[in-house]
Amino acid sequence: MKKEDRRTTYTKQIIRETFMGLLQQKPIGKISVTEICAAAEISRSTFYLHYSDCYQILEELQNEFCDKLIEAIKPHAKNTPMDSMLDTHDIIRNNNDLYMILMRTEYPMHAFKKFITFGKKILIEQMFAGTTLSSEEQDWLADYIIGADFAYDQRVLAHDYNLQREKLIHEFIEAGLNHFKK
Repeated sequence: MKKEDRRTTYTKQIIRETFMGLLQQKPIGKISVTEICAAAEISRSTFYLHYSDCYQILEELQNEFCDKLIEAIKPHAKNTPMDSMLDTHDIIRNNNDLYMILMRTEYPMHAFKKFITFGKKILIEQMFAGTTLSSEEQDWLADYIIGADFAYDQRVLAHDYNLQREKLIHEFIEAGLNHFKK
């Protein structure tokens, strides 16, 4: 890596870490570029070399996190959705601070739209084949399952809550799918 590339990477990392620290204290709408620059000890021109505003930093963080989640699912694309859900849970647990910040943003499901779209496709292809569900019902049920999984993860991370997740999810999904089997 070139010296300039390392410097750019370092500067972006400082900006992102500073932004994350501020985002833990207040909503994004209350964070200014001036505040980030002061806390990161950089000039505004340095900030604008890398980002146009705070929302661009947030979008970059969201996309990178969703890419990690999608990469965790890909090896299981032909396996059971349970395997995929468990791998995403591990990533979320290992990135607790970032996940909780993204979930606290004004539109948390927007933050994960890329992942949700990918996850729904997998759920519909794997779980709902051979059911009597219409396309619209499959779409609604996939949203429900993904939303429930996000809610569970939030609860676990916020309260160190732990039911036997694998058993709970497996029984819930199986009961629901058995109802709709042809």
